[in-house]
Amino acid sequence: MEVEHFQTLYHVFVAAFCVFVITTAVDQGRVRCELDLFLYAFGQIGTVTWSWICMFVYTLLVPYKALVFWGSLYPKSNHKIMLSALVVIFLLVGQTCVLCIFPVYVVKHYQLPPASSFIVTLEQVRFLMKTYSFLREVVPTVLQKENKEVQLPQLSSYLYFLFCPTMIYRDSYPRTPYIRWKYVIKYFAKFLGCMYFICYVMATLCIPVFTNMSKQPFSVKTLVLSIFQATLPGILVLLLSFYGLLHCWLNAFAEMLRFADRMFYKDWWNSTSFSNYYRTWNVVIHDWLFYYVYQELLWLLNRKFRSGALLAVFLLSASVHEYAMTVSLGYFYPVMFLPLCNNWSPV
Repeated sequence: MEVEHFQTLYHVFVAAFCVFVITTAVDQGRVRCELDLFLYAFGQIGTVTWSWICMFVYTLLVPYKALVFWGSLYPKSNHKIMLSALVVIFLLVGQTCVLCIFPVYVVKHYQLPPASSFIVTLEQVRFLMKTYSFLREVVPTVLQKENKEVQLPQLSSYLYFLFCPTMIYRDSYPRTPYIRWKYVIKYFAKFLGCMYFICYVMATLCIPVFTNMSKQPFSVKTLVLSIFQATLPGILVLLLSFYGLLHCWLNAFAEMLRFADRMFYKDWWNSTSFSNYYRTWNVVIHDWLFYYVYQELLWLLNRKFRSGALLAVFLLSASVHEYAMTVSLGYFYPVMFLPLCNNWSPV
């Protein structure tokens, strides 16, 4: 964001927000704050908080303690396979109950609004990916030293990993020398501004279109017009979500944790293919898919069937995205699978 043409885009979005506010004020004779929609979207925050704490405490303690228990006994055990199988079964049951069933139950039972539902489901996916990376990186070090004591990671290293903006576990990361608290406050404020801007776009450009559509008899003309009227708001929501989450939110946490690697995305706006777009728009998730799905499948397939590995990565990524949207929004619309028709690959 220190490059001049990006600062220009930032100022364009600020100007666009001002135009929205002025236009609605002139049209309706008052300034619409849209706080009601914002508060509704992030409603039941208490339920979100206690459910997140449950998932976090489980993710912090159970996989770590299970690993320490297994890692301390495995080198000296005479029944290594049975010990490993018991620990794996225990973890699978725990992961299924706490990080798979429990979040869906909370979202559906308490009828959480959209933004709150996204918080629970995305945190569910994040915790699953984090625990897999942690176990996948540490378990091989124990297996490679069957009859020797292994130095297992400290709980503090694992705790740091759960909050730092990366999905690949390491015992240590490059760190910045100090925390710039003004930088943190600025980016959290920008994140809230993006969320509010999204609500304003939805209230002024989306809700009126689809409210009127439901009052008219269905026709192809009505459908086409509603789609094209929602295109500009959709692009705005996409860009605001990207800037708010992948730039502001991750940079704020990286700064608080002195996490030095800020490569959260690359120049996806220059992409000329779906494959390049999906490699560059979210580097954090791409790295996890590349190392733990694509490369693992290639190893299992003896470096053959590369296209099959690509397809598996795509289906996994699309399925998780569709799952988050289906659970959070309450309907199934498999738009994430459409790029499959264009032969793209996310790795």
